[in-house]
Amino acid sequence: MASRAAAGHLPFKSDGELFNGKVGKDYNTEEAYAAARQCALGILGTVKAEIGDLDKIKRVVKILGFVNCVDTYSAQPKVLNGASDVIGEILGDRGIHVRSAVGTNALPMNVPVEVEAIIEIEDDA
Repeated sequence: MASRAAAGHLPFKSDGELFNGKVGKDYNTEEAYAAARQCALGILGTVKAEIGDLDKIKRVVKILGFVNCVDTYSAQPKVLNGASDVIGEILGDRGIHVRSAVGTNALPMNVPVEVEAIIEIEDDA
């Protein structure tokens, strides 16, 4: 079995600009959830560009998400539900995965969330 990973995706808005700011200050949980969805869509887009067809995904193994948040914020798992939910909507049972949601005080380019995934791809042999 071949495995490949799509990692470190940031959230882009529909206009191509990055989400920018901190959860608990600039974004509420629902807005950060939407940003996490965009990260997951980016991951799936990268995988599709690499392998040609999302039907070649055997399973999503793990999602790791980082939430750029204020010190008192504690709903990181709710934010990462945005990524998990969209992967499940698109891939069904193949999208069931384990997940970690981590709060942090900063992320690259001041984005509110960053998501990476480990995805198992069907062997072409």
